Amino acid sequence: MEIINNISLLRKTISEVKESNKSIGFVPTMGSLHQGHLSLFKKSVLENDYTICSIYVNPTQFNNSQDFETYPRTNNKDVELLNSINCDLLFLPTDREMYPEDERSKDYRFTEKINLLEGEKRPGHFLGVITIVHKLFSLVQPNKAYFGEKDYQQLWIIKLFTKEFKLPIKIISCPTIRGENGLALSSRNNNLSCSEKKDAGKLFEALVFFKTELEKIKYNSSYCTPLSLINTKKNALASIKKNPLIKLDYFEVIDEENFSFANDINYDRNYRILIAAYIGEIRLIDNMSLQ
Repeated sequence: MEIINNISLLRKTISEVKESNKSIGFVPTMGSLHQGHLSLFKKSVLENDYTICSIYVNPTQFNNSQDFETYPRTNNKDVELLNSINCDLLFLPTDREMYPEDERSKDYRFTEKINLLEGEKRPGHFLGVITIVHKLFSLVQPNKAYFGEKDYQQLWIIKLFTKEFKLPIKIISCPTIRGENGLALSSRNNNLSCSEKKDAGKLFEALVFFKTELEKIKYNSSYCTPLSLINTKKNALASIKKNPLIKLDYFEVIDEENFSFANDINYDRNYRILIAAYIGEIRLIDNMSLQ
């Protein structure tokens, strides 16, 4: 695997790959790779001639400086993992390469969805995400780019961004990979203690309970009323609210087509539950399809 740190050399390499008519698969990451990331790489290796990974902890998508400083960084281990799954190139840039002269996020105004949920809780987050994704897409020029469903709002916004800006890139969404207790794999899990990881499994339990209860309602009706939806939410979150180590940030149902909040459920549409919570000092997010 080739490791490149600067943009000029990356552009030269991309040009050579394009000249050989090889298809490029791209997986942008912030490192601290786990099996969730590896599932994306394995899919890219199967579907493309040439697979590129980027590892860059992007400062502009952090609204909390402490979160940025404590974000896990394991570059040596990451290189070993990438070699094991036949990744062709790792782009490992510095801040100076990606943001020359202290350049910051651009003000993208293609959707108000960047201000909801994660956008509201983490002001400026999605502007930072789209800024760096746009930069990386312009440099790598992939045929396909791979993102996990765990960060579902991010995935939805990147798909819309690619469409609105008419980028010739196919966005491939990949299922969330989970641990034994259902906890969605995340780089931030490395900052959890053993007992906190056990408590974090309650997030998955709440999602499963909520989905199961809605499926029960579906057997008797094609419609879940606003009151039934509210009561189901309360029951799903009961165990979380009793746990002093878990602080719920949000628990919402959205219509997948337009990413709007759902006040009721029509079972002929596709919905998704999204949850965010602090486990001790660590903030985690998760989601589950209600299809």
